[in-house]
Amino acid sequence: MFLTPTPFGRLAPVAALVCALVPAAYAQTVAPVTGTVTDAQRQPLAGATVVLNPGNIGTATGPNGSFSLNAPAGSYTATISYLGYKLATQAITVAEGGTATVNAVLAQDPLLMDAVVVTGTFNPQSKLESSTSVTSLNARQIQTRLSRGTADLLMAVPGFRVNSDGGEAANSVSARGLPANAESGFGFLQLMEDGLPLLEVGGLTFAKSDIHMRVDETLDRLEVVRGGSAGIQANNAPGGIINFLSKTGNTGQIGGTVKLTGGDQGFYSDRTGLNQLLGLQRIDANVGGPIKGTPLRFNIGGFYRKDDGTRYMGFPMNQGGQVKANVTYNLKNGYVRVYGKYLNDRVAYLTSIPYRNLSNPEQIPGGPDLRRGTMYSEHQRYQDIPNPFNNGQGRLRRDLADGQHSRYKSISSEVFFDLGNGFTLQNNSRLLDANLSTDGVYDLTPPLPGIENGLVRSLLEGFNPLGVNGFELRYADNNQLVASGAYNRTTRAITPTGGNFNFNGNGLVNIAGIFPDDKPATNAINKLQLGKTLGGHRLSAGWYASRYNIKERLSYNQVVQEVANRPRLLNLTLTSDQATALAGRPVQVTQNGFLSYSFGTAGSLLANTDGTTQINSLFFGDEWTVTDKLNLDLGLRYEASNNFGRAGKSAQIVNLDPRFTFLNSAANPAGSNGGLDGDYTTRYDNTYLQNTGEFRTWDFLFQTVNVSVGANYKLDPRTAVYARYSNSGVAPTNDQWAFGSDPSDPTGNTTVRGAIQRVQQAELGVKASTDRLGLGLTTFYSRNTDIPFTVQQVNPAGGFTLNRQRGSVQSAGVEAEITVQPVTGLTLRGIGTLQTARIIEFNQLDETGRLISIAGNRLEDTPDILLEAGFEYTRGGFDVFSNYRFFGDRYANRRNTILLPSYGVLFGGVGYNFAGSLKGVRLSVQGTNILNALGFGDAAARNGENSAATSLAFIENPTVNPATGRTPAQSANNLVRPILPRNITASIGYSF
Repeated sequence: MFLTPTPFGRLAPVAALVCALVPAAYAQTVAPVTGTVTDAQRQPLAGATVVLNPGNIGTATGPNGSFSLNAPAGSYTATISYLGYKLATQAITVAEGGTATVNAVLAQDPLLMDAVVVTGTFNPQSKLESSTSVTSLNARQIQTRLSRGTADLLMAVPGFRVNSDGGEAANSVSARGLPANAESGFGFLQLMEDGLPLLEVGGLTFAKSDIHMRVDETLDRLEVVRGGSAGIQANNAPGGIINFLSKTGNTGQIGGTVKLTGGDQGFYSDRTGLNQLLGLQRIDANVGGPIKGTPLRFNIGGFYRKDDGTRYMGFPMNQGGQVKANVTYNLKNGYVRVYGKYLNDRVAYLTSIPYRNLSNPEQIPGGPDLRRGTMYSEHQRYQDIPNPFNNGQGRLRRDLADGQHSRYKSISSEVFFDLGNGFTLQNNSRLLDANLSTDGVYDLTPPLPGIENGLVRSLLEGFNPLGVNGFELRYADNNQLVASGAYNRTTRAITPTGGNFNFNGNGLVNIAGIFPDDKPATNAINKLQLGKTLGGHRLSAGWYASRYNIKERLSYNQVVQEVANRPRLLNLTLTSDQATALAGRPVQVTQNGFLSYSFGTAGSLLANTDGTTQINSLFFGDEWTVTDKLNLDLGLRYEASNNFGRAGKSAQIVNLDPRFTFLNSAANPAGSNGGLDGDYTTRYDNTYLQNTGEFRTWDFLFQTVNVSVGANYKLDPRTAVYARYSNSGVAPTNDQWAFGSDPSDPTGNTTVRGAIQRVQQAELGVKASTDRLGLGLTTFYSRNTDIPFTVQQVNPAGGFTLNRQRGSVQSAGVEAEITVQPVTGLTLRGIGTLQTARIIEFNQLDETGRLISIAGNRLEDTPDILLEAGFEYTRGGFDVFSNYRFFGDRYANRRNTILLPSYGVLFGGVGYNFAGSLKGVRLSVQGTNILNALGFGDAAARNGENSAATSLAFIENPTVNPATGRTPAQSANNLVRPILPRNITASIGYSF
């Protein structure tokens, strides 16, 4: 890994050295303090924290809930805490030569109101005292969410719109109606691990933030801050901060977990017999605790799994794993912690499948099932194409089973030091090297007829002047005939001569994209913060610096598939007469199913980019305790983002075929272009795009100032109200320049600079926590201006265009989370979001190519209603939980012409914790989408907003076709991404 040296990269080791030189303790006469910590059912709580003050003397309980520590003689307040339970305090006296005892019974705190939050605040504070909207999940709650990935887990957060239907990773999340589209990933959100970004930029093409994050047993908790202060605490994150915090071995003795998991994925694969039980094979492990005889604590863990997938592709859907470790050196007045992470994992990115009936999706006859169907298959798994990254010379071999292959390595440090006199110093650093390759089948155009009025006819018409007289359509993998026909050049009639024109019962074909993409990235990050307590003020100031480099090689290729589950690629050949310009030569339209290699028309993609961004931010905060009830806070952040780099320019290879020079003209001087091989009759490479060796460059500087003001007022010790206003700027990121050539410059030398987006937000909320109730209720408003909406459009010629236009969105709503414990052991939980995200300024292309205003339309892919209700019941060794999630209807496109229906999904599970000689053993069975509900995440993501199939006039046409009994919209085909189907898993684990 190569990183450009920067001054901040040397801060972490210097700070760590200073801390290491500080004496860890001094000799004193001490006495023992012992005790146990249990829950309301008298079950021991392992890992609970016991701290004596003054002196901040602490330890953690062992597996049986007991602890022991030593303290000098004196009077203390003992604070006992455990994530998910309410704090307890006791006054104790430690006498020289005696033993003090602290026994505590902790009540549950499902909303974690007493949890100390470190995310989105300059100084750790409880959720109840914070003037931000915070959602926290502890390790147990993370496990019971049954997440199939990072994005799936975030459905627990009110105000979050989550589309997790792409699989375990590469999904998208947006907060409180802030815009997100098919490639934006985590829009306006910063995804962090242990307080620093996984990768500074979160919205890269084919590389969303969660691609480098996995949920496993190493996680201690999740903290999510929505809106408000997030724009002060992190770069480009006005929507919120998502912070996954790792276990750090903070227990009284070494302990850990090992777990084996299997699933029913094999039932839906080609496996038979007992092998069906091996559709999912996963092992998780984690161990941590103190290193005896030293002031060190450690934690190490990870997972490995092989998964055939809930939608079987003919090859494994996910395969790989990760290892994470950290070690902490505790000092008298601080600590030094070092983290390491290695992820090597392949996950499939599930894209859309064909459907019919635009606003009430149905399976196309003969097409893939909407629940378990897929447009991936073993027939197209291996790709062997002319190397587009070497101008067609040599071969590029790819494997669809690699999917999105993340190889992520990072080393991080965290240093905290109490300098005395109210001063504290904290420094967090990370160096990372991430290499992501992407191989998938990407949805492009709606399905079209294969022969009549479809692909074959259009090509016969195009080559009519040269003398074509028929066609053959065959499977690419075994050359089996699908259909053949004769073509009359005069009458233009097509007559069947073999096979079946209505193959698969639908006669449809699908033009899909194969986009081999390599995206290596490096990132160096450092955050230095100095704190000072001055009276009622807790002042903080610091410097955040991040430098990242992203390279990309991306090629656009087209294939022709049948419309069927696990489809096969198709080859098309046009035949000709001897007495014609073709002289009996066939026209090979496709090769190995590829319609176009390195497709090269205007707006298509052949990327060879290298971009670097240097971010420097200065921040300041004041958290002021005005009275015992009132807290005010102010945050300011100045950001400077310098972005520079280059993108390779490309052009079609021009090799004129001398046999067809009569096709050349002043208007089309390359009419006889034979492309890569110089043969005009091999159509698949005639528009081959190559790098010219020239580069378009950019060097931009963006500066912005963010501000956030908040207040928290305690009505009583367990109830508080809060309010916040913020105004944040978001600078453009790498992809905008990598693909941002100015279309008005024919030389291709100019890069569109872009502009800073402004996000204004306001919120008002109440928080409450009693013995039986936890409540968080927030009203919010946001206005977002100068947002670069991207329309991914495939034009009729097949060109793939990224149209970028700017607009504004306004959103208002209310979000709530509530827990009730009517009886001991039973917890009821509800989450709800009601919002109105509306476009207030945007001009959209209509089907005629005109710009029209769509102000007032609902923001696409954003439901007005998101609800969840669930329960958890524990008694003895048994526990059972369930939750039901409801997603309101939403428009699939910005024109508001395709309305996807609402749906609900049921989750649940049951577990048993053994006692006696099997203590520590746990069996559990969980189910996701138990009722196998059918729902839809998005549709027409890459069709283009002005395609005829999505035009308003087409959708609203009420005319019923007598032959089919259906309206045009009901008969129309498009592409949709259904939610994942039912999945049952079982696991056995052992904790010690």
